[in-house]
Amino acid sequence: MRTLALLLVFAGSIVALFARETPSPVISDASGALIYEVDSAGNHVPDFSHAGYGGGGVPLPDVPARLLVVPGPGDDSARIQAALDQMAELPLDADGLRGAVLLVPGHFEIAGQLVIKASGIVLRGSGNGEDGTVLHAVGTGRRALIEIAGRDGRRSLGDAVSVSGDGVPVGSLRLRLADTTGLKPGISVTIKRPSTAEWIKFMGMDDSPGRQGYQWKAGTLDVTWDRVITAVAGDVITLDAPLTLALEKRFGGATVKPYVQEGYLTRCGIERLRCVSDYDEANPRDEQHAWNAIDLHALSDGWVADVTAVHFAGSAVQVGAKVARVTIQDCASLSPVSELAGYRRLAFHNRGQQVLFLRCVSEQGRNDFTTGYLAAGPNVFLQCDARQSASFSGSLGSGSSGLLFDGVKIDGGSLRLDNLETFNQGVGWAALNSMLWQCSAGVIVCRTPPGARNWAVAVWAQFVGDGSWHLVSQFARPESLYRAQLEARAGTGSLAALLPRAYGSSPAVPPFGPDAPAPTPAAAGKALTLVDGVLLIDGKRLTGRDAETAWWRGRLEPARASDTAPAITRFSPGRTGTGLTDEPPVVAEKLAREGKTIFRHHYGLWYDRRRDDHQMVRRPDAEVFPPFFEQPFARSGQGKAWDGLSRYDLTKYNPWYFDRLRTFAREARKNGIVLLNEMYFQHNIIESGAHWVDCPWRPVNNINGTPFTEPPPFTGDTIKMADAFYDLSAPTYRALHRAYIRHHLDVLGAETNVIHTLTAENSGPLHFMQFWLDVVAEWRRETGLHPFIALSAPKDVQDAILNDKTRAAEVDVIDLTYWFRNAAGQEFAPLGGKSLAPRQHQRLFKGKRPDADSIAAMAREYRERFPGKAVISGLSEAGDVQPE
Repeated sequence: MRTLALLLVFAGSIVALFARETPSPVISDASGALIYEVDSAGNHVPDFSHAGYGGGGVPLPDVPARLLVVPGPGDDSARIQAALDQMAELPLDADGLRGAVLLVPGHFEIAGQLVIKASGIVLRGSGNGEDGTVLHAVGTGRRALIEIAGRDGRRSLGDAVSVSGDGVPVGSLRLRLADTTGLKPGISVTIKRPSTAEWIKFMGMDDSPGRQGYQWKAGTLDVTWDRVITAVAGDVITLDAPLTLALEKRFGGATVKPYVQEGYLTRCGIERLRCVSDYDEANPRDEQHAWNAIDLHALSDGWVADVTAVHFAGSAVQVGAKVARVTIQDCASLSPVSELAGYRRLAFHNRGQQVLFLRCVSEQGRNDFTTGYLAAGPNVFLQCDARQSASFSGSLGSGSSGLLFDGVKIDGGSLRLDNLETFNQGVGWAALNSMLWQCSAGVIVCRTPPGARNWAVAVWAQFVGDGSWHLVSQFARPESLYRAQLEARAGTGSLAALLPRAYGSSPAVPPFGPDAPAPTPAAAGKALTLVDGVLLIDGKRLTGRDAETAWWRGRLEPARASDTAPAITRFSPGRTGTGLTDEPPVVAEKLAREGKTIFRHHYGLWYDRRRDDHQMVRRPDAEVFPPFFEQPFARSGQGKAWDGLSRYDLTKYNPWYFDRLRTFAREARKNGIVLLNEMYFQHNIIESGAHWVDCPWRPVNNINGTPFTEPPPFTGDTIKMADAFYDLSAPTYRALHRAYIRHHLDVLGAETNVIHTLTAENSGPLHFMQFWLDVVAEWRRETGLHPFIALSAPKDVQDAILNDKTRAAEVDVIDLTYWFRNAAGQEFAPLGGKSLAPRQHQRLFKGKRPDADSIAAMAREYRERFPGKAVISGLSEAGDVQPE
């Protein structure tokens, strides 16, 4: 009986895994009216027709041209930007519009970025073909070519009010509140659905195997909808668009909070352009060029129409989380150039709400049509077409809801309404209450989340999952769910808003007259100087604490992104902000406010966040997890490294990485702080074997034939590559290091607020430090420049260099970080070159840590022995970066 019972349980679980054909959740009756399946809790398919400009069914405005710009010689960025800025000075008309900046047919070279900064402005070209208006993004900067960039200036109008009752069903427009005082039609509200521990457990996202911790975290996946009240009747409010998740009291219910939005831009558009990114034609996987064609941030009621993007690494159009009620129509992403890897070629990516993508085309993309974390619908991809797709479309982030794919075709790739499980650090359930209607793909995955639904109606593919399947490999009525819902809600006339745009001839507009304004000279800032053995900032003693870059931390979830230290060479494709792609001015200003006057920077422990698991295995694919910790070397476009991307070329350098260092150095000067540039990071070559497997210096990860043993000499899960790494006997290998050191100096040698050291976590040998200083001396003689050089090493290496008059002359700063004396006089001073990391040495030391007084005594000793050289310390107990 026990065996039979087990078999029955097992058989039942198999049945639950397979798709079943069930009645359609929406049907059209003989008169064309839509009839919805409603479950016992009142949940039904939401009305997706509220997605798009104006809330759906509203034609895009025809905005008159006010300024005309023609291409000039060289970079046209400043000229076009000046026209956009001048347009921003014009008053808004009665329709909330200022006018369009019209670009004539021709090629415009854009070395920078174009930004629309005020409401009511349109950037319009004269056609998206090769003979139209071509914006050519030149240079190696990874940026969006065009941005519409508002700000989230939300001002509260009152306290949050609880939603009453046991629950509100999916698709509802009405909420019963505990108090409606002060609420009236026209007021904007945010509905917030909390992510409680109880809900996370119910979703099965509360636990995961392995050391990464892939589970969801309570309070970090709250879903919010921005809505406008259309009616108030007693304790019930009516919203202008439906909710796409149920609000259940047992999982925390929801709150409603009124607000006024004072920062978003409105009624802005980009039209009729061909955007083309420059790239290295010798490298078909080059990523050192413009990343996105268009980014939208803090925008409501906007649009992008008839724009073609060619050769970008990321997206043709990326819609940010603070965006609502926009339409992206008749746009194309063609011939992208990037690694064939994760978070590239996201042709049309949306993190906003009420966003409509209409008749968009993607060729050779990966995740062609996608939403991101917590994208609260309705969001719609209508009649979109992906050709030669290399991966999947659907949701890439946790908790996206109310997503409709309607008439979408994915050639070669897949469509997924799915639990992505451990993908990108635990995305888990990525799509909730979402619909595939009349779509086709190579594979369609549709699964049923706990407490929610996903539907697939009239789909053509191979089918996977236990979702709600209806009319598979058949045709449905209505042909388009979005169109039918729009017609039912707003009338047949509303369908005209979905027609391709017709552009009439523009009225005669005089060419934009003034030349671009001359750039404003950079402020002198607060320079670092060395006087009589003391480091000064703006003539005053450098004092404060130091800060260290993050080695490998970061997440994409909005609520968790900032839970990490800054890292100026961390890269989240298309995403900026704390913990993502940190903005150098923001980091520098924050450090200065916190009294942190030295920022110690080195390259990351590994590029791909999958390696957080500390496994040593070769990855089976290039589905890498961001945020990425960029390495100083460029990818070659050749071969396949251990992480699945192409191999590095150690003779070529990552321009984005070094531009970030230079940019931060200049921000450091503005803010009176110092960049301590640690050229190497020893942690990669010692301790855990996982530290070495993705390292660019490992021979399987580069095209330069570095002289290291393959397979690596692992001992269990540990590695000791330090002896081999520091061995410079091979001339070709030695030349790689010499060129690498010189490149740091070439980029940063003229920057005043930079101190250079050899490496972070230094326990290496004397001969490598001697080599480094000899290269520095050679560069100084050749250039006549004298950047600050710090000696940061074990005590025996430090003392040997300081007693070598020739090499000691190259040292400006002594960094007491890798050895110390404590208050009892015990000395922690392991010998350099012993193939142990600093923390491994410290485990062998039986004495106590130092205190501020003992470190200050060390500093005084070295200041007296070597007058003229400054003394700093990165020891946490020092209390000040320049102990005295």
